[in-house]
Amino acid sequence: MSIEKATAFKLLEETIGVPIKILSNEYEEFPVGDNQVNSYQKIVFQIEEEEPDNCAIGIIFTLSLMSFTYSAPRGYSENLFIPDEEWNFSYFVEGLRFRYGSICFTSDYVSGRLMKTDIKFEPGGKVTLITRNRARGAERWLLNLQGKKHIQQVK
Repeated sequence: MSIEKATAFKLLEETIGVPIKILSNEYEEFPVGDNQVNSYQKIVFQIEEEEPDNCAIGIIFTLSLMSFTYSAPRGYSENLFIPDEEWNFSYFVEGLRFRYGSICFTSDYVSGRLMKTDIKFEPGGKVTLITRNRARGAERWLLNLQGKKHIQQVK
């Protein structure tokens, strides 16, 4: 296993199951034409760890990985789509920024996938997750982040 994959697995192992509290969850849909709808979702949550800032890179990496994993090509991006492509640190680092005291991640299209995801980790563990044209998928990511299953048994 490469050092990059080993590091990614370590980050996931240390991050999955982190306790969080959802502070707000806003979702809007906007009709844009014939049977087309754009969406916007903003979820704000708090990391409920004793030292939440230690989770910053793991949280951002894990959410960005989920955004990539659950994304698909849209429109022209299908021409750039690489079916077996994996999320990697190069993609991750390209999207990282430090803004006004917060660590931020932004992605639009990566490897032909529509990610449209912004993540802001503020000191003290407050996280803002914004997605565009991803429906309500980010809610599932937060369940996965907490180590919860989102599939329920059919009775």
